[in-house]
Amino acid sequence: MKETSHRVSKAPKSAIRELFDLASGRPDVISLGIGQPDFPTPEPAIQGNIDALKKKITMYAPTRGVPELLELIEEKMRRKNKINTNWKENIIVTNGASQAVTLAFASLFNPGDELIISSPNFVSYFYCALFFGVKVIEVKRNKDFSPNIEGIRNSITPKTKAMLINSPNNPTGHILSSTELKDIVDIIIEKDLYLITDEVYENYVYDGLKHISPASLDGMFERTITVNAMSKLFSATGFRIGYAVASKAIIDLMEKFHQYTVAGTNHAAQYGFIEALKMGIGFFKEIWESFNERRNLVYNRLKEIGFNLVKPHGAFYMMPSTEKFNLTGSQFSQRIMEKQAIAIVPGNIFGSFSDNMIRISYATEIEKLKEAMNRIEKFVLKL
Repeated sequence: MKETSHRVSKAPKSAIRELFDLASGRPDVISLGIGQPDFPTPEPAIQGNIDALKKKITMYAPTRGVPELLELIEEKMRRKNKINTNWKENIIVTNGASQAVTLAFASLFNPGDELIISSPNFVSYFYCALFFGVKVIEVKRNKDFSPNIEGIRNSITPKTKAMLINSPNNPTGHILSSTELKDIVDIIIEKDLYLITDEVYENYVYDGLKHISPASLDGMFERTITVNAMSKLFSATGFRIGYAVASKAIIDLMEKFHQYTVAGTNHAAQYGFIEALKMGIGFFKEIWESFNERRNLVYNRLKEIGFNLVKPHGAFYMMPSTEKFNLTGSQFSQRIMEKQAIAIVPGNIFGSFSDNMIRISYATEIEKLKEAMNRIEKFVLKL
């Protein structure tokens, strides 16, 4: 038999998914692995989907998305993100934020182009780059997980096409400050680059900080692809509804790739997102308070147990170091699953500079988090 794809074969199976599958098969396991909010999807979103199916909305959707949804996203971008768009030209609805990232890569890159990423960073970016023949340039984050601005500037070559940021960040929980974002924007404009910005955690921001969308800043809309989704705010990861916002030229290219690969996005689920957007985000206040409580609990307990870690200001993750315990992140993850039935993602899947780290998701009910911290303490005391 002739060889299959070299590029796809180089990508490992998702370690996060494998961990999720393993945890779901064992009732004793507490999962601190997958990044999935644990609160119920709001009823209007569910009912919108059901009503669409009852109306037999089961045909292909318009390629860019249902017009009513596109108009609501336009309004949301103006109100929340301070970005003025035209729904007919600047927005496309996608199969989750993951496909929005794929469309960004498809529309921007040619084989051999370079992409700059602060590392550690979300695992999918690395393998999406692999599939499109893009060379990822990892710039090691500072000790507090902030971007190394000088390192980024020094990593730019004539082949550099774009930079990708994810703020609030998965896996570190870092949120870009206005100063850090300004420094990045200055580089983007000065070096004539594109910016891909993944903003799916924009509502999970703590300690009085604020999320800023780069495309809202002077000179950035035409250079920026903004990626987002309904999944994290509305706890609807299974709906697989995301969206991308960009210039008309880029959205036109995205539409072509979208047409010839997946043909469209789940039609009925788009009506669920319509109803979700209509309800506003007042429901999220109590949820935000719960996640902030979980963040403080997990951080304080991990410090008590003896971990070295940075307190995150966004998303729902943190990355403790395992170096103090003379274990790599992979060893720690494997052994604590065996000894204490805790599912934790090893840090090395998030890039080249996190071998001695683990990623903990605190998107788990608080009583389970307390028990998980107790089990982690028992494990550490026996090392």
